[in-house]
Amino acid sequence: MLPTNIKNIILDLGGVIINLDTQQPFNAFKKLFADNYSEIETTFTTLNLFNNFEVGKVTAEEFILFFLNRHSNLTPEKVVDIWNSMLLDIPKERIVLIRKLALKYNVFLLSNTNEIHLTHINKYLFDTYGITTINSLFKKAYFSHEIGFRKPNPEIFEFVLNENNLNPSETLFVDDSIEHIQSAKQLGINTKHLVDETLTHFFNENKQ
Repeated sequence: MLPTNIKNIILDLGGVIINLDTQQPFNAFKKLFADNYSEIETTFTTLNLFNNFEVGKVTAEEFILFFLNRHSNLTPEKVVDIWNSMLLDIPKERIVLIRKLALKYNVFLLSNTNEIHLTHINKYLFDTYGITTINSLFKKAYFSHEIGFRKPNPEIFEFVLNENNLNPSETLFVDDSIEHIQSAKQLGINTKHLVDETLTHFFNENKQ
């Protein structure tokens, strides 16, 4: 059972709300760049491009240009499609659950993400469920590329707690990454590491 004093719930997005296949884009790039992929992967890592994109230090245009400059037949649309291929579906029951939780708790979203993915997710939600933006499902949504921090940096948790005057002991954080869970725990936040069960199953088991 959840602690009875919980008033606030902070949910991760990828792997918790939306299903992911995180290797899909990299498999596609590996096939696309073939023999040059190792060199490109090294440069990508050296520039810390992924993390910098997720904290807003690299724009979507700069991220796309990294790949365009290394393949003459690539288009911006193709890069976006490949990058978004890791984003799968959001089952309807998870949306129903979030709306149900919002009747009882202050429900927040805290996601390591980027401009390209957020645009895709909002389009998916509108096309599939008629939901204009993922922000509308939450009391407030926090995205790493907009606030300049990413999990597991403790500052991102402190930012959410302080901005909303949340008591960590009255707050539950749900994530599929153990590193993020450990960071939240150090601040006194209650946590649920989602591993072998879905978000819906966890809350149903706890009779929420």
